[in-house]
Formats: sequence, C-alpha cells, structure tokens
Amino acid sequence: GHQLFKLVIWVRFPVGSPKCYNKINMKYLIILGILVLAWAPWLSADEALNIVDSRVVQLQEQNKNLCALFINRDSIRKVPFGYTEEVSYDCTITDAVYGVRQATDTVFITFYKGLLGMPNKTAQENP
Repeated sequence: GHQLFKLVIWVRFPVGSPKCYNKINMKYLIILGILVLAWAPWLSADEALNIVDSRVVQLQEQNKNLCALFINRDSIRKVPFGYTEEVSYDCTITDAVYGVRQATDTVFITFYKGLLGMPNKTAQENP
C-alpha cells in the first residue's frame, strides 16, 4: 500500500520534471492570470459607479472652483480589465461669464479599482 502511494505521487508529479515543462506551465498560468484580470469578476457595475461617485465628491471637496461634473449612469459598460463610464463637465454653471467649456470624457475604472481619465476642469477666475 505505501509503495503504491509513492508510485502514484511520482507518476502524477514527477520530481525531476524537465524545465521546458515548467516553462509551458508558467506560460499557461500567465495567460490564465491575464484572462482573469481582463474578466475582473470581483468588480461589479454598481461598485464601479460608486468609485466614480466617490471620486467626484473627493474632487469637489479638494477644489471649490471645480466645474460641475455629471455622471451618465446609463453609459457604464463592461470592457476588458474594468468598466468605462461617461462623465461630463460644465464650467458655465460655476462661472457663467468665463466658463464656456463643456465636454464629456470617458473614464476607465480599472480591475484594481483605480480610476483613469477623470476630468478636473476648474472655472476661470474673474479678473
């Protein structure tokens, strides 16, 4: 019984396996890891929306001259490695005279819950 157990372990997991076998396994593990990161099952659409919401609040607290930011909640899309969402800014609300800039940017919420491309335009100061 004991000798048979040793034989089964050696057949399933040979101790002296060739290095090319380990390299092939490592390549598959890397590919599998990339696929899991691209899928990002731990990041839900609701959580991605909350990340953008909290970042908008944080930016507004840090800068009182920040242009008005609007989040298009219907624009959230699942993409590889995270989500995208449209955030618009309107500087005419905070500065009707000089703030003529309006635009919509697409932000990227990453699989590691980071945020890329967040607009942070400020209204121009009156002279």
